[in-house]
Amino acid sequence: MDSRRRQLLHAVLATGLTPTLPAMAQSGTAKIAVGFAAGGTVDAIGRRLADKLRGGYAETVIVDNRAGAGGRLALELTKRAPADGLTSVLTPSSMMVVYPHVYRNLSYDPQRDFLPVTTVCANALAFVVGPGVPDSVTTLAQFVAWVKGRSGTSYATPAAGSMLHFFGLVFSEQAGIDLTHVPYRGMAPAIQDLMAGNVASCLGTLGDYLPHLERGKLRPLAVTSAQRSRFMPGTPTFAEQGYDRVVGVDWFGLFLPAGTLSAVADKLRGEVRRALADPAVTETLDKLGFEPLTVEGAAFAARIQRELAFWAPIVKASGFTADS
Repeated sequence: MDSRRRQLLHAVLATGLTPTLPAMAQSGTAKIAVGFAAGGTVDAIGRRLADKLRGGYAETVIVDNRAGAGGRLALELTKRAPADGLTSVLTPSSMMVVYPHVYRNLSYDPQRDFLPVTTVCANALAFVVGPGVPDSVTTLAQFVAWVKGRSGTSYATPAAGSMLHFFGLVFSEQAGIDLTHVPYRGMAPAIQDLMAGNVASCLGTLGDYLPHLERGKLRPLAVTSAQRSRFMPGTPTFAEQGYDRVVGVDWFGLFLPAGTLSAVADKLRGEVRRALADPAVTETLDKLGFEPLTVEGAAFAARIQRELAFWAPIVKASGFTADS
């Protein structure tokens, strides 16, 4: 935003005519930064959201893919962007509530550098076993009994230092079993090795399992959500089975740069709310195994603070850190 436009924006704010402010955000190309390559889950949701924000929030809304560094590049881009409402970032929760405890030199502060707009959707995580585990194992209790006395039983995740990685450690500790973490570069290779029997189990995003469950090679034993997922209604939660520390979901949230005017953020929240009521958006979320989720503004900021506090001792106890 040039200095003249910024001065005008603040002058209008001073008059109390806040309803005119969102219109200023519309006069340009707004972009939603996504820290992952085109074709992935975050990208698909970002593009559907951009379609529905176009015309209401801004004349043009595009997705700006900044793949790399585990999703951090998009956050760095948004942190440095002008606080004019034209750059936002759609990010999974790990980048905001887990990464600050994992990376020694994180280039952003989730609470200082961003204005939380709203969550968009959430995805339950699921613990699944494959052909490497006997067919008789159909519950967590049976899996724990099978693992006890064995060494080197593996659980795969799509990334080291992720929420999934640490949920596996929490489960292992609470169950009193020895599970070896095997990180992959994404869910596709993790599921491929799980189906081949090269790893015994996998903690992953629920939606990524759905296309494979009908084949019968994979058996979901638990989901991390507080209630059962409608996508896997027959699969109990971890908490139902006695593991009350393995509870949480991976939400996707929308953020603006710190310092963005509240009227602009309010406009964006309203447009996201409207988008999430659109059948085309809910259909996209359904296909990916996501539920719409709207936690806005101060409530969203409070949720981030709680989850930062939740993950801090878990990551510290693991001893895991990453440099880059």
